[in-house]
Amino acid sequence: MKEFKYQMHCHTSPCSGCGRIKPFELVQYLYKGGYSGAVLTNHFYNGNTGIDRELSWKKFVGFYEKDFLECKKYSEDLGIDIFFGVEEHIGNGQEILCYGLTPEMLYSHPELRERSLELWYNTLSPLGVLIVQAHPFRYRGEGNKTGLLPLEFIDGIEVYNFGNSDEENCLANDAFSENPHFIVTSGADAHLPHVICHAGIKTVSRIKTSGELVQVLRTSQYELITE
Repeated sequence: MKEFKYQMHCHTSPCSGCGRIKPFELVQYLYKGGYSGAVLTNHFYNGNTGIDRELSWKKFVGFYEKDFLECKKYSEDLGIDIFFGVEEHIGNGQEILCYGLTPEMLYSHPELRERSLELWYNTLSPLGVLIVQAHPFRYRGEGNKTGLLPLEFIDGIEVYNFGNSDEENCLANDAFSENPHFIVTSGADAHLPHVICHAGIKTVSRIKTSGELVQVLRTSQYELITE
């Protein structure tokens, strides 16, 4: 049976300040690695963005849409599906991944400049966006927190992150065991090309839209890739 593999956590330059992957490289590596698509989850306004925060909100969001559209341009001829998302820092070293998001949603909500998990959830959840906590047990040094965010403001957790230690990923799996209603994801957290085709999810049907991706995640019609 044919499988379709999707990368759920990756970064491109220039939107992610720490990203070293150009849009065309992302698509090339996905294709060569046998992946069917990816969610572009660049660091956003309060995270390690590579975009000037002094820009107007419209221009700031415009850079993220540009990176996304550039990825889609390169992906069309190769049959690769690229979906829009972001990774946002909401304080104390803790971050969220947004699935089912569109640039239009961001353009319409400049209040999302505020570093507030509650605001992000209450604004985007009614629009069908899923809020998933990224690498919840990654240790970032003193002054930063590990552990789950308030459960009422997240839909799930990234239980496997290719950049995490085995211990950190095990703790995330334990958290899922205690909260079995959670959506779970796996991602490479790719900032460099050579890790793009690690981790993610696999399905038996192609995912063609962000709406379909959200439905697949909500109904658990996928398996995690953990290597």
